[in-house]
Order: sequence, then structure tokens, then C-alpha cells
Amino acid sequence: MTKKNGYWYLILMVRDETGRLKQKWISTHLRVEGNKKKAEAMLLAARREYTDLAEIQKRSNDILVSHYLTTWVEGCRGKVSIGTYEEYKNCINNRIVPYFEERNILLLDLKPADVLDYYNSLYAKGLTGNTVLHYHVLLRRALKEASMRGLIQNDPTDVIPRPKKGQSVADCYSPEECRKLLDALHGDPLELPITLAVLYGLRRSEVLGLRWSAIDFKRATIMISHSVTSSVINGKRQMIAKDKLKRKSSFRTLPLMPQVAAMLQKVAIQRYGIQPPPNGDYICVNGVGQLLTPDYLSEHFKTILAKNNLRRIRFHDLRHSCANLLISARVPLIEVQQWLGHSSLSTTADLYVHLEYAAKEQNAHVISQMLL
Repeated sequence: MTKKNGYWYLILMVRDETGRLKQKWISTHLRVEGNKKKAEAMLLAARREYTDLAEIQKRSNDILVSHYLTTWVEGCRGKVSIGTYEEYKNCINNRIVPYFEERNILLLDLKPADVLDYYNSLYAKGLTGNTVLHYHVLLRRALKEASMRGLIQNDPTDVIPRPKKGQSVADCYSPEECRKLLDALHGDPLELPITLAVLYGLRRSEVLGLRWSAIDFKRATIMISHSVTSSVINGKRQMIAKDKLKRKSSFRTLPLMPQVAAMLQKVAIQRYGIQPPPNGDYICVNGVGQLLTPDYLSEHFKTILAKNNLRRIRFHDLRHSCANLLISARVPLIEVQQWLGHSSLSTTADLYVHLEYAAKEQNAHVISQMLL
């Protein structure tokens, strides 16, 4: 950074298309008097923009933790999905970097105590253990790569206990509440997507991702293999469609229930006449054929509940309600896991073990018969 004609200028060494280092001057348009701190902030931002991890390796002695983290997250672009990258970027740049940037901690000087102090600052703000754990996972990934690149000798997060995830109890509707909800849906634009969520326990992204090609009326099957989510990209919320679901176990083929088949055939006739629906078309669309947005699905669901005096739950809780229906019918947990597409039986057990009241009743009966 230097002064010229009464203004601050930034000076960076950047590589051109041939890989050669060249000096780059950037005007801040800031007068020298009273603007040194603003110019320094612009210098830091410029370094982030023009520096990559390979360049950081060559000058690791003076790299700040904040500078490394912003560079690291830019390197994630293309390695993960667009939605995941935007989530990483938001957490790193808006939640983690400001803390370390304010303290000017060098990457080489980062200690476990610095990271612990950061976590404690999050708890002090009232953030949950789940949120702190989320930031911990991101910070650990970034610092693990720093260690692999030789930028730090030891990863401080190696000796820090993993933040404890808060115990969550899934909220859900009882079978009777599910019946009331389905009865209230008749004629509503969201009757089909909500019915699918209740009966199949689909995630919101899976409901929106259903296409006509996933429905096999002859074999009476419905295949869950595509998802639609939304994410803020470059300041604008955009829809993201992908054939890669949350995890491998999420890919599943389920029986097409008669009442669902009838609803789908009715929709197909109304929308396309006697022609079979085009395979590429989405099923859950609005009146003009546009795919429903995740936000609209969640918000209109709240309106339906309020209009019909039904207990307020989230749209995602319909997935839990489906699990409750299965468990209430004494369906084994392994089959519940496969129906919902959980990655493991332990995930299903952790979420829904509190719902297995029928098994507890049986155990109580056995104990009482033995001792009384």
C-alpha cells in the first residue's frame, strides 16, 4: 500500500496468464488523510481476491487466519455442489472470519485456545450446540487442509473436543392429526405435494424434485432419485436441481399407493389431456406450470394449518409424521429406515426411538407378569 497524489493505492503481486508475477496497482479512490484503516481493509479484501492457496504456501509466515479461510472457501468452488459452496461461503465469510479478522491472528500462531475462545463467544451469543458444531466442522476441514499443505505444523482442532450436538426430539402429527390434515387439503393447490410428504415421508427437496419419469403406473412404483433446492447465489435466490440426493441411501423405489396413483392420474389428465406426461416435466408445479419454490411450499403449508385450526408444525415434520405412522403400526425400525432413506439404522433410532411406545408397553407387560 502506498500514497500517490494524495490518495491511497494498493500494490499486489499477481500472476498473469503465463504464470509470471507482475505488480498490480489498484486505486482506492480514498484520500490519504483519515482513510488509512479503510485502505488497509481494502488491501485485505484485494489480497483475498487475487491470492489462491498455492500463492499462500509461498508466503505462509504472514498469512492471517481470516485471509486463509476466505481463500480456502473460494477453493471449494467446483469441489462441492453450488448450494453447499454457498453455505460454506456464507458461514466462513460472515460467521467465522470476522472474529479472527478482528483479532489479527496469524495462521502460524493459531492455538487451540484461540479456537476455544471463538466457540465460547458463540455460546455467549446464545447459539446452540448444533450451530457451534457446524462451524467446528467447517473450521476443521479448512485447518486440516492447511496442515496437509504444510502451512501449520499442528491442527489446533485435533486437541479440541467436538462440540456436543443438542438432543433434538422430532415433532410430528399423530395418525388422527394426519387424517385431519389430509381431509383439509381437498381442492388446495398443495394437496398433492403435502399428501406425498405425509404418505412417503419425503424431504421437501424430494417432493419438489419428483418428475413424471419417476412414476411407473404399470408397475405401481415411485422412484426417489432427483431433488430441487434453492440457494442464494451472487445475491439472488436460485433453484438448484440435481440428480444427486442427500446420500446414497436416499435413492429408493417405493410402492405407488392406489390413492396417490389416482391423484397423479387426475393431475395428468387436467394438465396434459389424454397425452402421457412428458418425462422431463416436474409434478409439483403452480397453475402456469412453474415449479413450486421451497419457500412457497413451507409458507403456504403454514397458511393451511392456520386456516384449518391444525397444530403448527414445519413442512419437514411431515417426514417425522410419516415415521410416526409406521412406528405406530409396529413396523420394524429397519423398514422405517429404508422407507425414509436414512443413511443408517442408528439415525432412525436416534430420531424416533421415543415413538416406540408400543414396544415399551410390551416390555412393561413382561416385567409386571414376572414380578407381580
